[in-house]
Amino acid sequence: MIEFIIDEEYETVRIDRFLRKHLKNIALSEIYKMLRKAKIKVNNKKVSQDYRLVLGDIIFVFLPESFEEKNEETFIELNEIRKEELKSMIAYENENLFIINKNLGDVIHKGSGHDISLLEEFRSYYSNNKINFVNRIDKLTSGLVIGAKNIKTAREIAKEIQLGNILKKYYILVYGKIEKEEFILENYLKKDEEKVIVSDVEKEDYKKSITHYKRINGDNDYTLLEAELKTGRTHQLRAQLNHLGHTIVGDTKYGKNIKEDIMYLFSYYLKIDLYDLELELRIPNFFLKKYNIQK
Repeated sequence: MIEFIIDEEYETVRIDRFLRKHLKNIALSEIYKMLRKAKIKVNNKKVSQDYRLVLGDIIFVFLPESFEEKNEETFIELNEIRKEELKSMIAYENENLFIINKNLGDVIHKGSGHDISLLEEFRSYYSNNKINFVNRIDKLTSGLVIGAKNIKTAREIAKEIQLGNILKKYYILVYGKIEKEEFILENYLKKDEEKVIVSDVEKEDYKKSITHYKRINGDNDYTLLEAELKTGRTHQLRAQLNHLGHTIVGDTKYGKNIKEDIMYLFSYYLKIDLYDLELELRIPNFFLKKYNIQK
């Protein structure tokens, strides 16, 4: 049997599309057959092929014997240098979870030209195929990401995220001058094929998105912000700020086509009341060096 736990990357994705990506050795017709015969279940319940995944869902795949060997998970090889790099990323851990300070350029999940991701690397580092990242940040975003060492913990954390009980804050550098000391952006977001669409009014299939922003410093060209997420939508900060007219520096997907090696978006604070856990990182040097902004 194989288990998958759904994180933010696959929220709202159809289960047949998810399985097609993750069970590459099984024909799509066989996947549909397994769904019909309840050989694939979500949270121990039978679902149809068009079921849309929810954050924290656990998919149980009861593989036929002929497929088990082909889909058996193995650990990738890590050299000693990479092991030390992974170790240095770990900002906190206990027997059930770990939190990493993700570096710029690393990817949480493979795909889009990346055959290996931090997920495979940390599964190898811990020799544990139950490792899952419960939240994610983009390749060019850096900072705190939550990893679970077992399915039970992954589901607990996902549930806390769903309930809005996990507090996350970011440092952000945006183009332009923002004079307001504090402001709240509340609008509606929808995933499209390429990016997230923003609406100021409620629409079908759009999800309410709320962020509390504070101005830290800035000048006429740039503003340094702190953002506290009240909801956790895909690309929420990037889409909201671009819609406001203050694109994140280095965000070529949503904003100005100015070549940057870094996107100035850093997840620096995390609070999980369920585990009495609070973690805060300093503002990165690359924020301060490039624009000489002092907190």
